[in-house]
Amino acid sequence: MADAATLNPLFELWRRQFEESAGARTRMMGQTPSPPTDPTAFWRPVLNQGLEQWARLFTQTPLTPDLATQWKQFMDQWIEAWSKALGQAMNTEAYAQMMGKHLDQWLVASAPVKRAAEQQIDQALQIFNLASRTQLTAVAKQIVELEERLERMEDALGVILRRLDHKEPK
Repeated sequence: MADAATLNPLFELWRRQFEESAGARTRMMGQTPSPPTDPTAFWRPVLNQGLEQWARLFTQTPLTPDLATQWKQFMDQWIEAWSKALGQAMNTEAYAQMMGKHLDQWLVASAPVKRAAEQQIDQALQIFNLASRTQLTAVAKQIVELEERLERMEDALGVILRRLDHKEPK
């Protein structure tokens, strides 16, 4: 079985590869990493804590043939660490700003796609001679306006009938 001395370099290699891939993704997205929005800085505490717990698990408990139990213990600790770290991170102003910026970028990027999809849907509806959402909304609005006019006419007729009832001699 492998001991902690042979596993630690593997953990370090994995951590370094993860940080490099996160940096490459950031560069690929065309964003220069800055402290508040740098994804590697945001996730580094979570990953470090998880890696430390992983290393601690393998150094404190001897490796046994029952790897499933050890793996379950590790996963339970890993999930707890992620839950704690994400809970703390999501309660920060920097996280809220980063999510807001990401949402704004997503909306700007998806707006042309949405417009193109709406045009395609409108064309398909015209081909199949079906009503579009805007046409159905316009018809619904006209129906509501007609109902309101009928209610006003009913009210006016009720007033006229009451006046006629009071004026007629009995």
